[in-house]
Amino acid sequence: MEGTENRRDFGLDLVRAAAGVLTLSVHFFLNSGFYDAPVSGGAMLAACVARMLCMTCVPLFLLLTGYTCIGRVWSKRYYWKLLPVLLTYALAGAACVAFRILWLGERWPLRTVALMFTTYGAAPYGWYIEMYIGLFLLSPFFNAAWHALGREGRGALTLTLVGLTALPPLVNQLWELLPDWWVGMYPLAFYAVGAWLRENPMRVKGWKLLLCWLGLAAAFGIKSYVRAGGGAYALGVDDGWGSLGLLAQAVCLFSALRRAEGERVPAPARWWVARAARLALPMYLVSYIVDRLIYPVLAAAAPEAGQRIFWMWAVVPVVTVCSMVLAQLVDWASGALVGLVPMRTKDAVHAQGRDTKES
Repeated sequence: MEGTENRRDFGLDLVRAAAGVLTLSVHFFLNSGFYDAPVSGGAMLAACVARMLCMTCVPLFLLLTGYTCIGRVWSKRYYWKLLPVLLTYALAGAACVAFRILWLGERWPLRTVALMFTTYGAAPYGWYIEMYIGLFLLSPFFNAAWHALGREGRGALTLTLVGLTALPPLVNQLWELLPDWWVGMYPLAFYAVGAWLRENPMRVKGWKLLLCWLGLAAAFGIKSYVRAGGGAYALGVDDGWGSLGLLAQAVCLFSALRRAEGERVPAPARWWVARAARLALPMYLVSYIVDRLIYPVLAAAAPEAGQRIFWMWAVVPVVTVCSMVLAQLVDWASGALVGLVPMRTKDAVHAQGRDTKES
């Protein structure tokens, strides 16, 4: 989602691929009946922990965006760079709408279908596109302010944004002290954290960071299990995409994966990671189609929602591979459409990626 260049960066590809797979994984809990089942027993405790691990997905994407896009500068040609993202959404949305009409038998007036595209509901998982467009439009101006500041100023800006967006839900559950109007600006705060990590990488061994990620997820998962008290899952402050806990998890996982080197990784594995990274956006958007095909089969095979967690190890890989196949078709179609654009415009689409060395 952040651009390409000829030479792939394995660490960044690994981050992007992991974020994509974790996104499809967290949808397991949305589609498997997890939220309607009593949260009781060892299996549901494991499910709560697994869910918190997967919830790292969106914060991970946002850190990656800040890390790779902090070099973007504004120009009149800059806006053309959004074209591939919009084309990907339009094609994935068209595939989802066609599936819902032809396979699921849903029917809507033509005006409703048009509104589905303009309100980012054509692809039911398309809310991320709506958010990303705003972040894309703001990023060159944010970057200009970022580069105008010294190191202390950048740190202060990052802490201010994190404080405005991540702290209020945490603090105000005990005492209404902090203003919470800015909580929805968490994408910009996480973007700043990603930019900060680019200039100030964590000096901790990768295995320790992974253990920290696992430990945080376990702690928050156990907390959510206790909070449910044997009833249905109850959302808490740790469940919001902009929560401080998820930010900490994402920083640990991002920092561990970013430093990974591909020299010792077998070529097939490197290819898979690069392909999953390239297809992360369309894979996420079209996974709705695969979810609607796979999860009814799971429900028939395991009628009790609490039993379905044991199938996660099989269901998520199947959903991932099938979504990648559909995403590849969307990617080819999007590339073909971009190929029809006049050469000057295509240069504008790709120039920013070359200039900022995004991967």
